Amino acid sequence: MINESNPVFVKIDKYKEILEIIGVIEKKMDGARDLLADIEELKQREDEELASWHGSLEEINHKLDVIKDELHE
Repeated sequence: MINESNPVFVKIDKYKEILEIIGVIEKKMDGARDLLADIEELKQREDEELASWHGSLEEINHKLDVIKDELHE
C-alpha cells in the first residue's frame, strides 16, 4: 500500500513516457467527446424526422377516416 506522505521515485525516461501516454489518452478522450456530440446531434435530428413522419402518418390516417365516413353517408 502506498502512503501519500512517502515520495515516489520514477525514472526520468519512464516519466516522459508516462506523460506521452497521458497525452495520447487525452487526445483519444477529446475525440471520443467529439464523436459522442456528433452522435447526439444525429440522434436528435433522427428523432425530429421520426416525429415528422409520425405526424404525417396520423394526418393521412385522419384524412382516410374522413373519406370513409363521407362514403358511408
